[in-house]
Amino acid sequence: MKLIIFRGGGFAGMVARTELDAKSLPRDDAETFASSIARANLREEPPPPPEKSWPDAQLYELCLEESGPTLNVRYSEENLPEDVRLLVAWVDGRPERVESMGP
Repeated sequence: MKLIIFRGGGFAGMVARTELDAKSLPRDDAETFASSIARANLREEPPPPPEKSWPDAQLYELCLEESGPTLNVRYSEENLPEDVRLLVAWVDGRPERVESMGP
C-alpha cells in the first residue's frame, strides 16, 4: 500500500508531493499506517466545500495505491476531515517518506 499526498494552493501556488510506501515501514508502523488509512475512510465521499472558500486555501489530493485501481480524493483546507488531517500529519512525521515539488 502506498499513499501519495499532493498539496497545492496558498500564496505561492506550489505543489508539494509526499509519498509513503508501507513496504518501507517496520511491521508495527505498517500496521499503524493501514489502520490510520482505514480510520480516515478515504472511500467515503468528501464533504462539500464551504459556500464561501478562502481565496488562497491549501488543497489536498490523496492517492491511495493498493491492489486494484488507485483511489483519488480531494479536499480543501476547509473541508479536510480530522482523521484525514491526522493521517497527513502521521505521514509527514515519518522519516521513510519521500518528498518532492511538482506533480
